[in-house]
Amino acid sequence: MCKALWMIALVALGACRPEAAEDPQGLTLTETARAECQAGGGSVGRGGLMEREICFTPTPDAGKSCSRASECSGHCLAETRTCSTLEPNLGCFDFLDDKGQVQGICVD
Repeated sequence: MCKALWMIALVALGACRPEAAEDPQGLTLTETARAECQAGGGSVGRGGLMEREICFTPTPDAGKSCSRASECSGHCLAETRTCSTLEPNLGCFDFLDDKGQVQGICVD
């Protein structure tokens, strides 16, 4: 009888564990992060190799003509010679550095 009571107590204590996190890999933004993103003019989307949720924010100089990095708040895209429209800019792309030289980068 005593062993049975101990077993019942152990099972009951085991049920007191906190629940596992719904998103152990951090692939989804918290409600607070989502609200902050949207309040700042951003939009939540999925991106990167892990397809995690990211806050994409528009750049103030989106689409503006550029010839070097210092002319953009984001990236000066080499192919179009315009400032990127969103941050972060994911994937592989060429951009112009501060000297106007073409550089390649891959961002996850």
